[in-house]
Amino acid sequence: MSTDSAPRPADDGPGESGTGERLPMVEVIEDLLANLEAAPLLLDADDVAQARELRARLVAQVRNHLIPRLREVAAPVLVVIGGSTGAGKSTLLNSVLGEEVSPAGVLRPTTRQPVLATHPADSHYLEGHPVLDLADVVTHEQVPRGLGLLDAPDLDSVRAANRNLALELIELADLWVFVTTGSRYGDAVPWSRLREAGERGLSLAVVLNRIEPDALIEVRRDLFQRLQAQGFGALPLFVVPDVGPHQGLLEPKLVGELVAWLKILGAQSQSRAVIARTVRGAWPSLRRDVQEVAAAVEIQRRTSRSLRGQVVASVRATAEQIHADLGSGAAAIGAPSTAWLSSASSGGVLAPLVNEPAGPRQRWRAKRSTAARVESVRSLRDTAVGAAGSMVREAGTAAELSVRQMLADSAAGRQIAEQVDVDEAARAREQRVETLISEWGTEAERRGGELGLSAERVGLDDQGAASLVEVAAVGVDGAERAVGRLFGTRGETMVAEMRTMLAEWAGAAVGAETTPYLDALDELSIDDAPARSLRLRASELRGYV
Repeated sequence: MSTDSAPRPADDGPGESGTGERLPMVEVIEDLLANLEAAPLLLDADDVAQARELRARLVAQVRNHLIPRLREVAAPVLVVIGGSTGAGKSTLLNSVLGEEVSPAGVLRPTTRQPVLATHPADSHYLEGHPVLDLADVVTHEQVPRGLGLLDAPDLDSVRAANRNLALELIELADLWVFVTTGSRYGDAVPWSRLREAGERGLSLAVVLNRIEPDALIEVRRDLFQRLQAQGFGALPLFVVPDVGPHQGLLEPKLVGELVAWLKILGAQSQSRAVIARTVRGAWPSLRRDVQEVAAAVEIQRRTSRSLRGQVVASVRATAEQIHADLGSGAAAIGAPSTAWLSSASSGGVLAPLVNEPAGPRQRWRAKRSTAARVESVRSLRDTAVGAAGSMVREAGTAAELSVRQMLADSAAGRQIAEQVDVDEAARAREQRVETLISEWGTEAERRGGELGLSAERVGLDDQGAASLVEVAAVGVDGAERAVGRLFGTRGETMVAEMRTMLAEWAGAAVGAETTPYLDALDELSIDDAPARSLRLRASELRGYV
């Protein structure tokens, strides 16, 4: 063991009141926890996976370590015994206590449920501590007073749940005893976790376990070089020689140096120093990480706003086109115009609408065909308005496709697209078109009644007049001329207004294709308030750095 590497008593700092009273910074850390939990990282924006992982780690660190520690500084120092698979962590804990309290063996993973060993006189200090939800607690007289020894699952366990639990336990530790072996000390996963722990100021120690005597010098030198390269040159280092295949406890002399060190740590001054060092060391990295999460939240907000703009923009051209098409009467091309020409030609049922009947005989024939004329106009209205509805429907389908194609270009966009049911969007589109046609027809009937057209003069009732106005407004040129002949400027104005209304409503209906996608974004409730709150917490933490 390095004689000058044991944690030294620290000056008074966070976590050192020694009286168990609530410390002033507790409110700041509790507010920070609330802000972290409320920080929305729901959108798959750039680098969100790393931000979510960081946020989860910070929540675990604040909830499971900092808040419990600041609320009860008299609680025992939590020493997590963690490392790689097969490093002998459980055997080491059992040997330190002189009794098997944590299962050990060749079956991997051995430690499925973490075990926390405390001295009977210290157990009451842990009441309500989050560690009780994560580990089985045993009391043992050989645990040094002031310490809690926690046997953690493997950092590189084949089971993801065990790996995650091991990391969560390290987050709540006051001190991490990293256990490794001569064959596993170079593994990448533990070193990555060691660096993260060192960055946030966690007190560390290393146990080189199961080391063969002839490899000790070389392995120890290489391990020291690795530790120094990572800034860990002053860590306590313990060596436990390899005793070959065995079951049960190690001989006391093999772990005597580690036991002695733990007893020193359990002394009040030393345990307080470990706590102070870990709590104080957490502030700089905590502040930096909180700012990083705040930046990630701001990226969420920017990404959400950008997606909103892109969703709206992606339908704009189609909405403007349908507005222009219906405003120019394009819906009348084809069947509506053909049907008009067929019915309004000389001798046709609608011919009296085009030219005033000449002579008594033609007027008599026109009067007798009133019912057929009304029916023909209504049928023509259905054809013309149906064509307009089909154009709106097709434009809506194209607009919705444009939205989905745009969203497919980014992970965040694909996430939003997945929230929208295409079939439900199609049903909503159909309902919008039906509502548009229905309400537009109702308005045409209302206005048609204002024309004062008499059946005696042209052979149309009010509803027939309204239907003729709708046919004209859709763009059937002959019908528009007929309205002008029958009703003059007033009729022409009505047709123009109804056509404008149809175009505007159609543009709005196509624009509404954005609604389910904007709603999906709204459901994420992303705004910049959480980022501002986190920035404020980070500035408050500066006072404790």
